[in-house]
Amino acid sequence: MKKKVVLIFAFVWLIISLLIIRTTYAKYLSSIDSNANFAIDGWKILLNNQDIIQNSDFSQTLELTFPENEYYDQNYIVPGALGYFDLVIDSSNISLAFKYTITVSNPEQSDIVDVKVAGYSYPGVQDNITYLTSSQTSIIGSSASSVNSSTIRVYVTWNDDVSTESLNDIQDTLVAINNGKAIIEANIVFEQLTA
Repeated sequence: MKKKVVLIFAFVWLIISLLIIRTTYAKYLSSIDSNANFAIDGWKILLNNQDIIQNSDFSQTLELTFPENEYYDQNYIVPGALGYFDLVIDSSNISLAFKYTITVSNPEQSDIVDVKVAGYSYPGVQDNITYLTSSQTSIIGSSASSVNSSTIRVYVTWNDDVSTESLNDIQDTLVAINNGKAIIEANIVFEQLTA
């Protein structure tokens, strides 16, 4: 009889244990489905009023200006002259921060190959020119997600330093006599900043 009571007690204990284990595991095996909705930000940056995705050539909107002074007329590039062009970046259609890299070079079709980036400024914000060093070839900056529009004024100059110029004064003069062209190529790369 004692064996029977122990056996019944063990059986009841086993059932209680199984119920407790089942309830414990059920807590960890429960599942729930959920959906999260969120907005996806677009990549629509306008450069001089042109969408950079739809149009990668903005040369028609790039206006190079050489201010007149006592030594040369307006909009003529001469050795030592400092000219500029403005890049207006409209980022009002995006809400993320990005980095930009501006590189200016002389394409093969340019007869004057000594035009280079001299520096940059932010008109109305920082009017002083930040001059590039001889080892810098690009302007690198960034824009916060809260900035809707910014203007970067890129300054270019005709390198007339005899130790670093590609053409000497005689070659420069021949280019002018033959109605040569001074062409610069600006390349702007935009990159999203991530954490």
